[in-house]
Amino acid sequence: MRVQNSLKNIFFGLSGQFISMIMGFIVRTVFIYTLGIEYLGIEGLFTSILIMLSLANLGFDTAMIYSLYKPIAEEDKYKIQALMNLYKKAYRIIAIVVLIIGLSLIPFLPYITDGATTISNINIIYILFLLNSVSSYYFVYKHSIIIADQRNHIISKIHSMFIFISNLIQITLLLIGLNYILILSTQIICRIVENGYIAHKANLLYPYLKGKNNATLTCNEKKMFFENLYALLLYKISGVVINGTDNLIISMFVGIAAVGIYSNYFLIIATLTTFLSYLFYSITASIGNLIVQEDDEKKYFIFRVLNFANFWIYGFCAVCLWNIINPFITLWLGENYLFDKFIVFAIIVNFYTAGMQDAATAFRDASGLFKKGKYRPIIAAVINIVASIILAKVIGIAGVFLGTVFSRICTYFWYDPYIIFKFVFKKSVKTYFIRYTCYSLLVVICIALIEGLTILIYPEPINIIIIRGLCSLIIPNILFLMLFKKTDEFKYLFNILRTLILRFKYWQLARDV
Repeated sequence: MRVQNSLKNIFFGLSGQFISMIMGFIVRTVFIYTLGIEYLGIEGLFTSILIMLSLANLGFDTAMIYSLYKPIAEEDKYKIQALMNLYKKAYRIIAIVVLIIGLSLIPFLPYITDGATTISNINIIYILFLLNSVSSYYFVYKHSIIIADQRNHIISKIHSMFIFISNLIQITLLLIGLNYILILSTQIICRIVENGYIAHKANLLYPYLKGKNNATLTCNEKKMFFENLYALLLYKISGVVINGTDNLIISMFVGIAAVGIYSNYFLIIATLTTFLSYLFYSITASIGNLIVQEDDEKKYFIFRVLNFANFWIYGFCAVCLWNIINPFITLWLGENYLFDKFIVFAIIVNFYTAGMQDAATAFRDASGLFKKGKYRPIIAAVINIVASIILAKVIGIAGVFLGTVFSRICTYFWYDPYIIFKFVFKKSVKTYFIRYTCYSLLVVICIALIEGLTILIYPEPINIIIIRGLCSLIIPNILFLMLFKKTDEFKYLFNILRTLILRFKYWQLARDV
């Protein structure tokens, strides 16, 4: 049943992301051609502000879902009711806190936007963004029990349906020329209806959640819950600061139009990252089982396999992004919406270094090592802000992303592998960094080869996309195959892939018979 639920979650999660991606590109195109880049910049900026305000969440959702695993497995309805009551009260408080803090930022909006916007009613637009965020807190607690019960595919299906409806309405309103405020108002209504519908679905699946009850947690249970919450809080703060400050810094030191241009790159990168995260997220539970049952050598070998897969996937994606992201945006929106190659380089390095942490992060979390070096996320967040601001003043937009890369190198890059090798594998971490360096050099070599092959091609966008796309598909995969086909890591992954294909063929045959 766990395997079935995991496959459903992956399938519907990826399907939902695909629908969101397609609709996102369509909406973005219509948005730019009807409202312009400045409105797009405002949208990106206000979204970043609300990401920062989500610090009020404090990692509560993650702690809550983790706390629900055991009572759901044991069908302890009283404990589930008690946890859901705590969650409901906490999120009502969070909603009020976010609203108050959000409203208090209104006087500072001219400074955040660098005062360089001609958009009218900007305060009303910001308040609508804020209300859209706050409204979700009154229903979102019902999502947790569905996710904890391995039924996230239900939420994915509902979300996909509402994303399609909401975006279709938004496109229609943009094309008939209605103002931005009305468009935001319809988004709020769609968000409220979606969350209300998911809450209704939770009540149908778990009838004991309906109505009021007096279930409460014991003092010891509350203590354990808030201890986990504190550890997760530090990671939450770091993640929000690192991921949510880029647009703010770009707006303050470069301008709101640059935020609008970056939002197009961010849409592509974020969509790709979300797709890939589903692959690695789905194996975390299996890693936990491995760590409990297997010896150190088996753990180390599986880590090498995952790290190798991590490199192949993110290395290939980095090569593709470098070669086709600018030609694609040129064809999609025009040359006025491009960053120069140095900025694109910084964006892709940020993507690659973040992605290459996935294997180490999965092992760290599955091993319960997130409490070690628990103040490291705060250090990373501080370094990120300081480095991004300094580098933004010196080299512009690229400095914002390189500052994030620098903060990652100073903290997560070396510390996560260090604690895994020390406490899980009981080996020297030197081999990890040697492999990381070799893998990264191979990515650079692939990019250089493709640049050399395409340098004489006539720069027509469609020709560039086709030729560079084919080169990006063929060259890195052939090079990686030639170099690693005899390694144990490649053989292990190949055997898994072959087994899955054989099982799929057997399932098809059994179904036909």
